[in-house]
Amino acid sequence: MTRHPIAAILLCVSLLFTSPVWGDEHPLLDGMMERFDALTNYTTLLDSEGEGGRNRIIYTYKKPGFIRMDFIRPHKGARLIFNPTENEVSLRPFSTRLLTLNLSPDNRLITDPQGHTVDRSDIGALIRSAKRYAREGTVTTLPPELVETHLCPRLMIESEDVSYLLWIHPELRLPIKVVKSYTGGTLETVFLRNLIVDGPVDDALFEP
Repeated sequence: MTRHPIAAILLCVSLLFTSPVWGDEHPLLDGMMERFDALTNYTTLLDSEGEGGRNRIIYTYKKPGFIRMDFIRPHKGARLIFNPTENEVSLRPFSTRLLTLNLSPDNRLITDPQGHTVDRSDIGALIRSAKRYAREGTVTTLPPELVETHLCPRLMIESEDVSYLLWIHPELRLPIKVVKSYTGGTLETVFLRNLIVDGPVDDALFEP
């Protein structure tokens, strides 16, 4: 529940009358990029659904680009670690330590149906992609909506090939829900649940 209902109502009213912006930078997009550039790490529960089905992954990121994914669904118990220094992915397909694979980030085994790779799976990569498509198309500010308990500003970014709808956490200034749609009709929805920024993250988490 918002602590300032009057302010929230005024914000909703003001955003209702915001016109699309063609090809320009947008304050909310710029603010998200600045916030990502300033952070050191984050953790979240990625809850997504798309062409590849439903996925739930505990996702940990630490600059300059270390990534750890602990899979809940599918492949429960699997673990993936990306080391940007070595540009290598360590994949443990099962909860047991008996098998660990060392792969390149663009290996087909760990690339999803839309071509997403682990080395470009973080929030920063998402924001940069959204900014790129914003320059090619239009950006529209939409009325805020609740995501769980947060009243989130929203952005619609529309280009010829891809559209993004972003729900932005009002305090963290980072996206916590994303709907990405493609011209062919494919749709991806991603929730970044329990997003924690600059919490304690041990370097040992990123050791294979």
